[in-house]
Amino acid sequence: MSASGATLRVGQPGTPCPDAAYSAINDAIKAASAGDVIEICPALYAEQLTVTKPLTLRGISVQGVNRVLIQPATAAPTVVPGAIAVITVLNTANVNIENLAIDAANNTVSGCGTTLSDIHYYNAGGTVANNVLTGAHLSDPTSCSVLFPGNGFGVLMDKDPAVSAPLALSVQNNSITRFDRSGVLVMGTGITADISGNNISGIGPATGANQFGVFLANGAVGLVTNNMISQGNCGAIDMDTCFTLRSEGVVLRSVGDGTIIDGNSISNVQSGIFANGANRARITNNLVRNVDALDGIHVQGVTNSLFVSNRIYNVGPIGPDASSNAEGCGIEEIPDTGTTGNTFVGNVVSDAFCGVAYVSSAWVDAGLYINTLYNELNADNYPDAFPTYLEPSAVASPPQASGLRRARRFRDLLK
Repeated sequence: MSASGATLRVGQPGTPCPDAAYSAINDAIKAASAGDVIEICPALYAEQLTVTKPLTLRGISVQGVNRVLIQPATAAPTVVPGAIAVITVLNTANVNIENLAIDAANNTVSGCGTTLSDIHYYNAGGTVANNVLTGAHLSDPTSCSVLFPGNGFGVLMDKDPAVSAPLALSVQNNSITRFDRSGVLVMGTGITADISGNNISGIGPATGANQFGVFLANGAVGLVTNNMISQGNCGAIDMDTCFTLRSEGVVLRSVGDGTIIDGNSISNVQSGIFANGANRARITNNLVRNVDALDGIHVQGVTNSLFVSNRIYNVGPIGPDASSNAEGCGIEEIPDTGTTGNTFVGNVVSDAFCGVAYVSSAWVDAGLYINTLYNELNADNYPDAFPTYLEPSAVASPPQASGLRRARRFRDLLK
């Protein structure tokens, strides 16, 4: 933002808003010059916004009221083909969105053909800070069954592959709720995202579709730190169905080198961190709790990366699937997925089938495993099934697990 930028103020008629020159946010956007600040007084604004120049949109407090709600009466298609968003930022940089409540609930979107999001940055960058993002909820969440990218996003950032200029987005200290697929989805080579200090809350497999807190993909590089992410456990859903509809806290899918996931608190998920395709990543100091159907940290296609000082609690249930599919470990590397050269040091796992299941090329050291049936398992030594899930005092033969079933389940995990 330019130091010489002007300040424009928006307020609804009949509401307190000193010096308001505009009653519609879109009118202020049209009148503003690059680098200007648009202050928005508390009120309900039934608008969709498109920003194509560097601006700051900032909700302000007036007479002790501090809520600016932007909620279209009916969300309509935007200037980005195949997309609907409450706020669209297009072909520009340094667009900052601050202290707003943004609600996309009034929509008729179903299926995967038209994306729905609260905020959509396309070929653009900037900052999203201190907002409430909600309502990116399809009329039928099950109508988009495609695992990636799916549909229904709090913040969506993507780009045209022909755009080569680097882009950066900061998503900080937001509350993100009632989304169908991802709280934050960032994808595209050349994008760097700082996703920090957010509270992201979903309901997991109860939606009938997969749900993810933070999803980085297709070459994006991320710094994902100090977020609180909660999704939803299987509950009354049977384990096979829950596995298919799994929710995950942070997902990496073919990300750029050097992505960092640090200091996050992730709970009530089917997998806390799902890393599928990364090099030189650092996954450190995360707290993962209450995991069912998969693992605390699931690793495939990951190379030369560090997994250090993560704390993982309550991974289960410990049952037949833990043996036949290696579910229920604190951390698990999947053999034969290109995983190699990773380091696991100082991780704490309590209440799980196993502490760390690793491939032979990994270095595992100084872990603390509390009430795990097995501490460390070399996954390469178990082509058909992991050891029995039964307590040592039980007199029973190990379950006859199918190696084909295990391989098929892990192929299903690929995103």
